[in-house]
Amino acid sequence: MNETHSVQIESGETLSEIAAQHGVTVEQLQEWNRIEEADYVQAGQKIVVHEAVVSPRWDEADGAWLAGALVVAALLFLLRRKRRATTSLPDAQGAPPKEALHRRVPRRAPVFRDLAPETNAGERRVRSVLTKRYRDWPLLNNVLLPSRGRTAEIDHILISPAGVFVIETKDMGGWIFASPGQKWWTQSFKAGWRSRLMRTKSKRFSFYNPLLQNQGHARALVELGIVNPKELRPVAVFVGDADLKTQEKFVGFEAHEEKAKRLHVWRMRGVVCMSLRDLRRYIAFSVHAPSSPRLTRERMGAIQHKITMSAIPMTAETHAKHVEFARSAKQASW
Repeated sequence: MNETHSVQIESGETLSEIAAQHGVTVEQLQEWNRIEEADYVQAGQKIVVHEAVVSPRWDEADGAWLAGALVVAALLFLLRRKRRATTSLPDAQGAPPKEALHRRVPRRAPVFRDLAPETNAGERRVRSVLTKRYRDWPLLNNVLLPSRGRTAEIDHILISPAGVFVIETKDMGGWIFASPGQKWWTQSFKAGWRSRLMRTKSKRFSFYNPLLQNQGHARALVELGIVNPKELRPVAVFVGDADLKTQEKFVGFEAHEEKAKRLHVWRMRGVVCMSLRDLRRYIAFSVHAPSSPRLTRERMGAIQHKITMSAIPMTAETHAKHVEFARSAKQASW
């Protein structure tokens, strides 16, 4: 019987070395993969290898050992069954059998552990950068707030003199096709060479507009009386290797700031940063922008205190309820 699998040629590796590793000849490798010249192979090239698989021999000793094991297992089964029958009978005084004392209790509903859910790698990266770079500014992570009968989970809240940065983190890759007011954005992965040979299209996924999602987070802070719209600076940051293919549909920091001074909608919706470097640039721009609110230390501390007092403790149970709220809202929006 033969076993077939593919092998990728490493840098500096030859057909003779591969043939020796798998117990075949160079001529066989050439025949199976239609390689005319044995020296003409490249690193990264995949070739097919048919290895011979030898079935294990069955001898009399193995048969005797297996028969003995089956006999022992059968005797243990009969002995256990006899013991159960003995203990199940009532005693002379009519006492219940011992098994009744150990009757199976119905399973209870699952109990949530009082532990907060773990953050993903993207959120940890953003939190690390914000903590190290802006040590003098209050930073709150994974904040769960009540919002219109539901909950709003905010990844990061950075309280600075230039305003309150409400940050939504997206750890994504591929190509992003979107516009600021579009409800659903598209993530696309380019098809590889194998998919192109099979005429398979690229994979596409839809996800909710993070600007609109973050707008709901900012609105929760305003409705709870924690901040006013002029003090907010919402931002959605992508920390993966995602590439925004419709960059021309988004305005720059300066143009967004000019519109935000006149329209609260633009201020509440925020901006998109496609990297942590862009996020640092936007924070630096906001610090020097003439329209920044210039929050004092007392005001920054008061905002932090109000958020802490309004926040719902993040546990496994509260997180599960929030996920259920988000799932139902997503289904209703389709």
